Amino acid sequence: MYHSILSNFAEAKTTAKSKYMKIKFVALIIMIAIASFSTTAQDFKQPYPIGKAMTGNPNFIGTAYLYPMSEVKELNVPMFNVSFEPGCRNSWHRHSGGQLLIATAGVGYYQEKGKPARRLFPGDIVEIAPDVEHWHGAAPDSWFAHIAIECNPDNNNVTWLSPVTDEEYQKATADAVNKYAESNKILSPRQQAIVAIGSCTGRGNLEHLNEALIGGLDAGMTVNEIKEILVQAYAYAGFPRSLRALQTFMALLDKRKATGINDTIGREASPVPDMDDKTKYALGKKNLAELSGVPADAPASGYAVFAPVIDKFLKGHLFADIFNRDILSWQDRELATVSIIAGVGGVEPMAAAHMGICLHQGLTPAQLTALLNIVETYIGPEYSNPLRPVVKRFENNH
Repeated sequence: MYHSILSNFAEAKTTAKSKYMKIKFVALIIMIAIASFSTTAQDFKQPYPIGKAMTGNPNFIGTAYLYPMSEVKELNVPMFNVSFEPGCRNSWHRHSGGQLLIATAGVGYYQEKGKPARRLFPGDIVEIAPDVEHWHGAAPDSWFAHIAIECNPDNNNVTWLSPVTDEEYQKATADAVNKYAESNKILSPRQQAIVAIGSCTGRGNLEHLNEALIGGLDAGMTVNEIKEILVQAYAYAGFPRSLRALQTFMALLDKRKATGINDTIGREASPVPDMDDKTKYALGKKNLAELSGVPADAPASGYAVFAPVIDKFLKGHLFADIFNRDILSWQDRELATVSIIAGVGGVEPMAAAHMGICLHQGLTPAQLTALLNIVETYIGPEYSNPLRPVVKRFENNH
């Protein structure tokens, strides 16, 4: 497909219909660019060069960029890096020899005719069988890049069909985002916002964190409550993730204030009394016992024996200094904790432990499933799926 685009690009002519649809879409793209952190091709972070803009190509709505990746023709594997600005997608089309797509950055969509759209995240692979009618492109609010590999190149021809209309695109992307909307109502809008904010912060996904922060404010969270989640994140995802999230929130609040939106600051956390290290450790130990239901006098094991200092920091700082701040309930903090850890990835034992604490704090397995649904929607199934068996075990034992 993209081989033919390169060879015929100079001769491409835009039809009246595609001109109209491009003009109609300009307003959407401009609004997205204003609100997005990746507002230009140069700002979009991806592992491969972005290449040249395919401006005016009749088979794309919006601007896509093409970079040839395979230089040795004898290998006979045409491969391209294709980047899409927010809202950009190609027309319905099919390949006589099939195609492989490997998502590498941003959030995108792939849809076959007559089937629901699939939301794509970095690492996702799409196998497109020969002659299957489909389209692919970026999410409305995100840049997107994928590697496109042409299969059976000696007899692989692309047939371009009709453009993906605004109505088709909006319905497909909305349906993909909202597929869990009904079941997620088991969490309140505020709880859903906490999960979205936590998972995007843990992942370092600032683009979608912006959307999640707006969702939190719209759900009635105060500025100080949201700040508290972002501060708590440093204990689980590190200072860099926490600080970048706080900077993102600062920029959002400034932008909203400039447009006349005055968000509710809310109360500050009550001061935590000064304590010596021994008293603080005892308080953290007590708090953790109440959080988890595990007796405070349980014998130390694992990392606490191997590196006692980490146990001191964990109980004396995290579960005393942070969890003693009364601006968030313990249930809210544990929702945030599981979400942040899910975004970090690769720490399933810790996530499982904190899911157990969530249950002890009154949440249900169904609510934890909703939590993972939100994680999947915002940062992808790579971060939610490893934790779904944990919830299943809780369901079986609940």
